[in-house]
This record gives sequence, C-alpha cells and structure tokens, in this order.
Amino acid sequence: MKKILILAVALVGFSTSLSAQTLTNFLKNAATTIIDEVTDGKATEALIVGDWNYSDPAITLKSEDTLAGALGTLATQTIEPKLQKAYDFVGIKTGSCSYSFKADNTFTMVVGKRTLTGTYTYTAEDNKLVMEFNTTLLKLGTMTGYTFITADGLDIVHDCQRLFDFLKALGTKVSLLSGVSKVVENYDGMMIGFSLKK
Repeated sequence: MKKILILAVALVGFSTSLSAQTLTNFLKNAATTIIDEVTDGKATEALIVGDWNYSDPAITLKSEDTLAGALGTLATQTIEPKLQKAYDFVGIKTGSCSYSFKADNTFTMVVGKRTLTGTYTYTAEDNKLVMEFNTTLLKLGTMTGYTFITADGLDIVHDCQRLFDFLKALGTKVSLLSGVSKVVENYDGMMIGFSLKK
C-alpha cells in the first residue's frame, strides 16, 4: 500500500510533463513491478496460463535488471506502424494470432494459417520467458523474452534482432523491417514483441 501511495504522489508531481502514452507505459510497468515484488514474480507466472489474443505491437526499454518502459511517444508512434506492417505480412494481427499457455509448460501459437507448438519455461525472478518451438520445416529454435502484466493484458517482448530473425523465418520481407531497424539503433535496450489480451 505504501508503494502505491508513493507512486500516486510521484504521478501527481510529474503528470503535467508526461504525455498520455508515456503515462500509460509508466503505469503499466510500475504496476508490474509492484505486483511482482509483492508476489516474488509468482503473479505473472500464474497469470500467463490461459488463452491470449494478439492486439498490438509491444515496445519497451530494458535496463540492466528490470523492464523500464516509458519509451518516448514519438518513438513509439514511429515504430508501431512499421512493425505492424511486418507483423501483418506473416499473419500477426488482431483476429489471426493467438497464444495458449498450458500449466504443463506447453504452448501453442497461431500465426495466420500456421499453428506452432512447443514448450516454455518462466523464471519468476526476472520475468524471463523461454519458448522452445517444436518445428521441423521452420527453423524457429528458441525464443527468449520477458513477460509482464499490463493494465489490460500481458506483454511479451524480445531482443529486437531475435524477433527480426523470428519474423524473417515466418516470411516477413527484410525491407519491411528496415524502417524499424533504423529507429531501434537509437535506443539501447529496446525490446519489441506483442501485447496480448484474454
């Protein structure tokens, strides 16, 4: 409760200088940090189990030990449309992309007409999610990322280059990623991925 009160006071003091998007990102990540500190990361571990539908690209910044969020609004507005074009090309869009995480550590990811399966491990201490794909035709291998609770769902974000490799393996044109790559180069620790909703 004390942490929430401190957060509220801080928000009142800085709200006049924050844009709506920046404030939203800040609240998302602050809520995640508080929830995971109180539960030692177990809340996210429990909540990840279930069926999730893709809604939007997820973009955040990662410091040495935590997801920092609060990427500038201009950068977000620049990257999201470019990233969504690359996603659209392989079927990562609302209504045609979903995740299903089971309690037995198996998962299914539907991307357009493809159904991908595999196993996952989640480390509560650092919100790390490791997904091992069981694919033979597509060389998807292992995807390591970070998962955290948001105000309206769950975000899964990955290292930019690894996500680019994943998208290229699914068939995204390299030219669709060039615009994103140029913006990403200006931000150390940028992580990109998927915002999901139940």
